[in-house]
Amino acid sequence: MRIDWIEDLVALLDSGGVADAARLRNVTQPAFSRRIKVLEDVLGIELINRSIKPSGPSSVLRDREADLRKLATEQRLLLSDMRQEQSTGLRQLVIASQHAITTSMGTRIINSVAEPSRTHIRLRSANRDECETLLIRRQAAISLTYRIKSEPVSELASFLAEAVIGEERLIPVCGALHSDDLMERFAAGVLRVIGYPVDVFLGAAVSRHILPALEGRCSVSVVTETGLSTAALQLSQSGLGIAWVPAALALPDVSRGDLINLEDTLGWIDMDIVAQRWATSSNAAMLDAWKRLTSKL
Repeated sequence: MRIDWIEDLVALLDSGGVADAARLRNVTQPAFSRRIKVLEDVLGIELINRSIKPSGPSSVLRDREADLRKLATEQRLLLSDMRQEQSTGLRQLVIASQHAITTSMGTRIINSVAEPSRTHIRLRSANRDECETLLIRRQAAISLTYRIKSEPVSELASFLAEAVIGEERLIPVCGALHSDDLMERFAAGVLRVIGYPVDVFLGAAVSRHILPALEGRCSVSVVTETGLSTAALQLSQSGLGIAWVPAALALPDVSRGDLINLEDTLGWIDMDIVAQRWATSSNAAMLDAWKRLTSKL
């Protein structure tokens, strides 16, 4: 699908009507209507609901709004990368990284890959599944994700190459000023927890490997949930509950005495940091970054 078509559809969704969408796209309303009609004919899909006045986006278009906005963003990023590469001479490289890895190791990743090579790094932070999807679709050259050491390793797809580039531990922490109160509650049979949604990697990891071991010792009270380890860290520091977060993220605060590491009492999860790429790629920037990641990180 042409880039301008995607932008037309996003403008229609943004404005809610043909007239305003035409203004957003800096064309006359008749010209915009003709463009949408051509697109409808090409796709065989009704994009405008003409049964209402004023006409607006069809239900089919609204149902795919998130996908269209994502596609438009990806196209803009691609064009931006191409323009930057042409103007600066820097090679462009996209690395998809799990949110927690980006937060705890982003600086190290960039420093290890970008210098002294002439490479512009875009670090895309995403959930684990999204990182894998970006790699498979070749929207990222390298993915960086966690893998739990104690779990069986799935067979690697033949078109991928991987390397374990580091280790991480998911540890339970709480604010030092609130640890006595939280541990007294735990001793009384209630553990207050900052949880992750079970459909994200860290949430599934805690659900499979931590909570079963606590059954019989206490009742787990999930005070709140967040999909971000940085938010979980801040909430635990405030005394709201105990959160399992990557050690690399927590240990600076533990060293300063702001956080208490409770892994000996509540358990931890050992993980590998795994890099993956397409096995047959000849992308020079990717191969150089891969060499640096696997030798320096």
